[in-house]
Amino acid sequence: MALAACIFAGVAGCALKPTWHWEKPGASDQEYSFDLNQCKTATYPDTTGTITNEAVRRMFACMEAKGWSKVAN
Repeated sequence: MALAACIFAGVAGCALKPTWHWEKPGASDQEYSFDLNQCKTATYPDTTGTITNEAVRRMFACMEAKGWSKVAN
């Protein structure tokens, strides 16, 4: 039983791992955090807490406008 629980937990953890990340040549971790926070603040609603597909598209467009690219892991 414990073995089955461990296997399930491992598989579930893998399913939650992102398949991509943001990259920008020469950018630091601090620049990434700054740009990500700016884009999230500008595009995600702060009143309802609901993030829509449209809001995600706007956030991705904001990051791309700042020179970031989505790269597969």
